[in-house]
Amino acid sequence: MNYKSFWHLQNNHSEIISESIEMPNSDKIEISSLYSSISLGTETIVSQGKVPPSLHEKMAVPYMVGSFNFPIKYGYSLVGTNNNGALIHVMHPHQTTCWVEEKDCFVCSEQSDPILATQLANMETVINAIWVSDVQPNQKVLVCGLGSVGVLLAETLRGYCQAVVYVKEKDEGKVAILAKNGFTIAKETDAFTLSFHVSTSEKGLQYCIDHAAEEGKIIELSWYGNHPIQLNLGGNFHYNRLQIISAQVSAIPLIKKNSEDFFSRKKLAEKLVHTIPIRDYISLIPFEELPYFFNHKINTNFITVVKY
Repeated sequence: MNYKSFWHLQNNHSEIISESIEMPNSDKIEISSLYSSISLGTETIVSQGKVPPSLHEKMAVPYMVGSFNFPIKYGYSLVGTNNNGALIHVMHPHQTTCWVEEKDCFVCSEQSDPILATQLANMETVINAIWVSDVQPNQKVLVCGLGSVGVLLAETLRGYCQAVVYVKEKDEGKVAILAKNGFTIAKETDAFTLSFHVSTSEKGLQYCIDHAAEEGKIIELSWYGNHPIQLNLGGNFHYNRLQIISAQVSAIPLIKKNSEDFFSRKKLAEKLVHTIPIRDYISLIPFEELPYFFNHKINTNFITVVKY
């Protein structure tokens, strides 16, 4: 049986490769891919070989093939149908047909939109960040960096948490869209008791530090791979007794481990992606264009989803 998969072969060189499998294991479920989501920050780091050796084991994802030293088949959050026509979400690299364990499959509701369902993994990251932040209704909060996770986070904080959301984004095109959609653009005079940093840049994190109010919390969702960053912690950070809290990893936060699990979080994520207005932030690209997308570092607005 033939299928196609997306590989990073070396630093900044990616290709779609035709592969074949003689007899898929009878205990595996066959998934015909419809859409998969690109996690641009993480996948770009992988495509450039910037995952630190010390994190190779922790950064491995389900059904990944190869190694972070290249070649590697990497990616996650894929949506397709099984042989019964049910819509399935599974953590899997970009591939036209997949064979996966039943335990790894999340069966979406019959009303689920397959394009929106690709954002379940990103929404789980958003949920983790919200859980550890203890955000309150009507709290003035900042989201710095409006990529795929950032825009989901901003809309969820506004619609689900009822927070007053300010945004900071350097891309002028995105800023115009965010302003049109009712978000307040942060000014230099603003200060925040709670900030969420998602820009994957030291400048963004420094902005959050410099614009934090007394005893403010900064929830760090960016991941930098092996790229070191420099921060100025000599001023506002200590003077205002700030906290920087990581929310990057997928594990259930300790404060929720007695009441939530991976399944309940996934169900909440499914509810949120279908109730929070995110469809207009999504851009589709054909599977065949994935190599060009990564090799030429195409930067589409907000969320990029692959169509098979």
